[in-house]
Amino acid sequence: MTTDIIKHLFLTQAEDQQQARHKILHFLEHTELIRYEATTILDAEIISGANPTFWTQVDQGAASNRTFAKNLIVELEETGISRLQDLQDLPQGYPSKVLHTLVHILDGFIGADSAFYNLLEDSHWLSAKLRETIKESPEAYWLVPMLPGKLQYSVFHPKRP
Repeated sequence: MTTDIIKHLFLTQAEDQQQARHKILHFLEHTELIRYEATTILDAEIISGANPTFWTQVDQGAASNRTFAKNLIVELEETGISRLQDLQDLPQGYPSKVLHTLVHILDGFIGADSAFYNLLEDSHWLSAKLRETIKESPEAYWLVPMLPGKLQYSVFHPKRP
């Protein structure tokens, strides 16, 4: 069910690169949704909205998340789910876990499979309104790539005793 995400790309608003970096680390240190043994911020790859590659990276990251969501839908369909009414008879186990993961992706819970995470909207996507706001002040918005270490736990992978 998981894809080979080798890094997370975070969107945040900050005065400068270092503040952007700090906001991502603060989020990762305080979220209960996911925890890694270590994280590596790729400082040389942190870019502002004024960088020519900014929008390409945002769009590629959101597209990766959408592809992951579509793959989960295909997996649900392979279990026999073809209509919303079928969900009431969804058996617990693998099919319900696939649905649970899909709902978290759609709802904006960060997970190990999140390619792009919009910290400003707690989302895997970017709203049209925020897109326009970024275009008005691109130097105030930052993409911060992070290489995750070993996963300790997440919403999808609970702590083990």
